Amino acid sequence: MTATTDAFETFRSRLELSETERQDTIRRHNEVRDCIRAKFDIDRDFLTGSYARHTKTKPLKDVDIFFVLGEREAGRRAKPPDEVLEAFRSCLAEKYGKDSVELGRRCVTVEFEKRNPTADQEGKVLSIDAVPAFELDDCYEIPDRDLGRWIKSDPDVHKEESTAKNAECDGRWVPLVKMVKRWNRSAGKPIAPSFLIEVMAQDLVRAPFVDYPTEVRSFFAAAQEGVWRDWPDPAGFGPPVSDQMTKDKRGRAANLLREAELQAMHAMRLQAQGKGGEAVAMWARIMGRYFPTR
Repeated sequence: MTATTDAFETFRSRLELSETERQDTIRRHNEVRDCIRAKFDIDRDFLTGSYARHTKTKPLKDVDIFFVLGEREAGRRAKPPDEVLEAFRSCLAEKYGKDSVELGRRCVTVEFEKRNPTADQEGKVLSIDAVPAFELDDCYEIPDRDLGRWIKSDPDVHKEESTAKNAECDGRWVPLVKMVKRWNRSAGKPIAPSFLIEVMAQDLVRAPFVDYPTEVRSFFAAAQEGVWRDWPDPAGFGPPVSDQMTKDKRGRAANLLREAELQAMHAMRLQAQGKGGEAVAMWARIMGRYFPTR
């Protein structure tokens, strides 16, 4: 194995959740679930989003919980989405405090370290998103404050597609997505939301999977054009996943992806020249935190 291959394996391992992180997540999401269940008629609730798809990066933020509202809450569906989100916010604020609970576009976010932002973030879940939902025959409806209406969504489809693509790539697609998300965070989150990276990777990453350095560089290259495309919801519902990407944001993302691709090509040349230490150092500059420096 080359120095770069070893470094990427270490990087992959470091992006996996530790037992401490898993236990803290379980404790936190159960607290939030108990709080919502005590005030609302909930048919069922379940983890969704990148945490459920195993593509969440560290430190853990925005762990999603879907709360499927029951029959006694049916009247809320005819009201503006702000109302149910505000009701969730008030409920969670009673437990966690007003300053730690914020309205999001489609959820209510509880931030656990907001009062102590300098605290060590390792081994902790930093925030949880509570998503109200109504179950339809073929999907769910969730509130969207930006659009001012309820929109359709189906996280089950997202999870199924992620699982299938990972199997197609011999179990290495999920780690690759986590690596690119880690780069995105280190680069200032030019691609938003992070789910867009997963949606793009469904199309831009193809089997047979070569190795992590090659596939990361290939993603940087393909995504430069990809960020200019509109990417629909994989489940076929709701607005495009790329609807946050304005023209300026797309341009910035394309420039940063080009810079990352050039650096990755240089790192691969260094490895080919037998300069493994220099290659690893260059990859660490590209990928940021958690990538080994030697």
